[in-house]
Amino acid sequence: MNLSKKEIHIIGDNEFIDNKQLYSYIYKSIHVATKLKKDVTIAFLQANTNNKGLIFHPMWLAKMLVIADRKPFPPKQSSVNCFIDAVSGYRGLLTSDMRISRRFVDESKVISPKIKAAYEVEKYIKDVQRTQINRSYILKKPKHKIIHYSLVYLPLWKIDIDSDCVSNPLFLNANTGESEKYLSSQWETNRWLKVK
Repeated sequence: MNLSKKEIHIIGDNEFIDNKQLYSYIYKSIHVATKLKKDVTIAFLQANTNNKGLIFHPMWLAKMLVIADRKPFPPKQSSVNCFIDAVSGYRGLLTSDMRISRRFVDESKVISPKIKAAYEVEKYIKDVQRTQINRSYILKKPKHKIIHYSLVYLPLWKIDIDSDCVSNPLFLNANTGESEKYLSSQWETNRWLKVK
């Protein structure tokens, strides 16, 4: 079986949580009421896993410059980063720079973006500037400059567990082990694709 490989830029250091750690994070992500059931343990989750594997979800990362006038002083310039989910359009500000690395992956594990064209990405970036950055400036709104943006991929563990008490599939960030339940719930909606 010859799998086609594709080189992509991924968020993170290329070191993912391993199989042993994965089930601890799965257990942590499960609802408290489910954990209280005696038969739901890490061993139960391992024994009832139908399918698990890495997938690579497309995200746009953008670096911007915010220029705020402060007359008579020189303008204050600050660098800001944002993300746009390339499938749902869900977007927001990032608190820090993301480390990006290259990796060859099976092409079948790479999710195709819905937001592809430069003009589409820019309208979502401008929406973040207008709705999330500008609201922290009460009087005069700042000027914005897009420095650059690029398509990267967020590595996710996708896990299917054969149990009524666990919602399927589960998506966990392969870098941190954190649940991506909210992010994955947006993939089936068109709510974020609309820009005012």
